[in-house]
Amino acid sequence: MSRIQATTAMTLDGFLPETDNVLMQWVMSHRKGFTCWRERCDFLILPHSILDLLAEKDFKTGSFTYLAEVHDAESLELLRGLFHYNLVDEFIVYLFPYSTGKGNSVQDILPFRRWQLHKAVAFSNGICRLIYRNPCRM
Repeated sequence: MSRIQATTAMTLDGFLPETDNVLMQWVMSHRKGFTCWRERCDFLILPHSILDLLAEKDFKTGSFTYLAEVHDAESLELLRGLFHYNLVDEFIVYLFPYSTGKGNSVQDILPFRRWQLHKAVAFSNGICRLIYRNPCRM
């Protein structure tokens, strides 16, 4: 069966960072940011394509990887749908070293489920990359 990864960046208090933020620009373009996962995936899931995904994902091989990049309100709704149907196998979070107290909340859509931390890396700019796996899907 195929695998679905979701990657996002969020502040310490769980909000999506502003897209013009220097750290967000690093995550979007650096080889250790979203680019790393984009290069490894077979198919990028776009907002409003969850029905297509549900129809075809079970027909892909075990090594086929879908990726959902979450960086704005529209892609946050995609993540909500993926969590709703318990489709996310791996959740990659770039945690920023500050809080904002406002914006689009990632934490508000997280399911009540225990995730297993697979790997954690701290970068010199203060960002931590946390890779969680869904034990119900692995």
